[in-house]
Amino acid sequence: MTTGEKIKYFRNMRGISQEMLGQLSGINSATIKKYEYGIRNPKPDQLLKIANALGISINIFMDFDIETVSDVLSLLFKLDDQIDMKFEAEKDEEGNFKPATVKISFKNPIINKKICTYMKALEISENMINSKDDYSEEEYNASLQRINENIEEIKQHLLDDNMVVSKGTDKLTVKIFPN
Repeated sequence: MTTGEKIKYFRNMRGISQEMLGQLSGINSATIKKYEYGIRNPKPDQLLKIANALGISINIFMDFDIETVSDVLSLLFKLDDQIDMKFEAEKDEEGNFKPATVKISFKNPIINKKICTYMKALEISENMINSKDDYSEEEYNASLQRINENIEEIKQHLLDDNMVVSKGTDKLTVKIFPN
């Protein structure tokens, strides 16, 4: 999804108009419309105002180009520094961790439940791919496209959660985004 599509998606999820989003964010509604149609892209300060008005994290709008081992590890280390994660792996006879058995999970049950929801959606896609021979090419392509669209929608719904999960947070806390 483009930035504009994400703005429109979360605005519609909140049931607010472009005019209302403009009022909540302090941005002209005509500008909001241009963002949603992809005519213009918001600058970081405008994007922060929109994210705050929608009550979502600005990170939802960020696209991370993860290409290298360093990219992956830097994200994992950052996550481990800030939230309660659990790293597991089986050991061999010499007491060394077996790389092929590495597992990562979160100590927060809500995060794990959301990941399970996402995994179920991916499983449906994989099942469709594995049963390709049972469908005509047209049926297969149409079904796979619908499944992929559903996965994107599921991802957006899963992202719509402002529960605080920082290390040391042991009760229900919701982040309120200031205007």
